[in-house]
Amino acid sequence: MEKTNLKSRSALALWLCVFAFIFVPAKATIIQTADGFSDTGDAVFFKSQLTITNDLLTVQLFNISPTASNSPDDMLSSYFFDIQNSLGQRPDLVLLSAYGDVYKTSKNSVDTLHAASANLKAENKKDYTWQYLQLNASKVPFLGFGVGTVGNSDLSPNNFNGNIVGGMDYSIITGEITTQSLHNRLLVKNSITFTFSGLTGFNENDISQSFAFGLGTSPDTMLVGIPEPSTVAILCFGCLLFIRKKH
Repeated sequence: MEKTNLKSRSALALWLCVFAFIFVPAKATIIQTADGFSDTGDAVFFKSQLTITNDLLTVQLFNISPTASNSPDDMLSSYFFDIQNSLGQRPDLVLLSAYGDVYKTSKNSVDTLHAASANLKAENKKDYTWQYLQLNASKVPFLGFGVGTVGNSDLSPNNFNGNIVGGMDYSIITGEITTQSLHNRLLVKNSITFTFSGLTGFNENDISQSFAFGLGTSPDTMLVGIPEPSTVAILCFGCLLFIRKKH
């Protein structure tokens, strides 16, 4: 499995080889998972769950990596997805809420709960939590919507506002922190939940099978799922442009 570093090359060609799985359980919740390795070589595993109920979309993100987060490169800091109906129309999403459990980390002791179900919706300067953006789908990562708590400057023009999202705080970690790079930070443990409105006329069948999880701040690595029709794709380095041109 090949690792891709977005810091050193053009964002158009830099993608991590991952296994991406998408399935629809009985309750019509779309589940997307991707596993691979972070920029520092740690095994990572992320999951998203998307459910449409009437006018509302619920998006849950999970960091379920097999080992504790050791560096910023191991954290889930952005997520990209798409929704289109048969006419190619996208909904006008409005982010209503974002919440998760925020911990104050310590490399010397157990991480302490700072705020349970904290408000993580970033709208204003220095909120430093999670911002929602409607993206330019003709640019990397070629998806319509994104949420993130880091600038993601390498994805410009689909980057987040650094004055609103700040640095790496409020990224999603897992396990107890034991390293200096994640010491004394406010970070979300395990999961975060977003609720959007604007889904009238759309259903789970309109949720695209393409998605991306961003790690680190630039992002440093991306785990990307872009299945072929009726299949699950295994994406490797440089495949994104090939798939886009082929279709």
